[in-house]
Amino acid sequence: MGQRYLVLGDHHGDTESLRRVRDDIEDETFDFVVHVGDLTDAMRAGRETAVRQLDEVEPVLAEIAAHARHDLVWVWGNRDHFGDFDADLGVGTEVPSNGCVTVGGQRFTNDLDAVASDVVLVTHMETWRLLDQFEGRAHFCGNTHLGRLKGRRLNSAFLQYTHRETGEQSFGGYFVVDVTDEPPFDVEMREVGTLDRFDCPDHGERGVQYHSAFDDCVYCAEPDILMREMAASAFYGLTNDTERERVRDEELVSYAVELWDDPPTGFGSAFAAYVDSVTEDRYAPLDRTDDGLLRVAEKSYAY
Repeated sequence: MGQRYLVLGDHHGDTESLRRVRDDIEDETFDFVVHVGDLTDAMRAGRETAVRQLDEVEPVLAEIAAHARHDLVWVWGNRDHFGDFDADLGVGTEVPSNGCVTVGGQRFTNDLDAVASDVVLVTHMETWRLLDQFEGRAHFCGNTHLGRLKGRRLNSAFLQYTHRETGEQSFGGYFVVDVTDEPPFDVEMREVGTLDRFDCPDHGERGVQYHSAFDDCVYCAEPDILMREMAASAFYGLTNDTERERVRDEELVSYAVELWDDPPTGFGSAFAAYVDSVTEDRYAPLDRTDDGLLRVAEKSYAY
């Protein structure tokens, strides 16, 4: 059974980007509209401002939601303090962080433990560990502003963000996704500003990229981003459905290399060097036990 999704998010209280989406889809209908979070900018602008932003965002989102046969489904993001402020969104259905909600016959969850083959996972964070071991119907996420399609998983990049240093706005885009029982899904990137597609010859196995942050491949520009997600994915692959909470360096490196059909030149040695110094990376998903083994970091970013 095929389903047509409009996937968007990360506009951080801005309404102009939402109006651009609304105008762009004037004559279209979707089965579902999915918002992956960061409706407001509570984190930077404060909770009181976020309440006002939500009031301004809601009517435009309602107009977009009217293009869904079933409904808008949504989650809070980190810039929303994950909903920890005195307001709520009065349109659509919040995807629960505990269990599933059924909308239009489709089950949705924001709970990794509730994922099943017929469930659509909607999270704000990327959850690196699921990149190579996802067993749900589809996974939509955001947060990084670095869009990517890999298998059943789409990071929807961003609609709008304001540069902290300059105050300049950047507008990105949204996606239309035809979800079928088996990938590859038909995915259309639509710009409301500037969003570029990149198919890296070295890192193509990690997915198609959509961003405006770099002039080329994210992993070529920032190799540590690749190392973090490979570390999380390999650790999860080694420990999922087991009682293990720690792994050895050589196990992790071997598993990470095997996640590739054709690893980039030098990946194994570069990844081994990253793992050796993993405690020096503030965003690393892993750290070390007292006896030197690897474990999930206590404050792991997006594990």
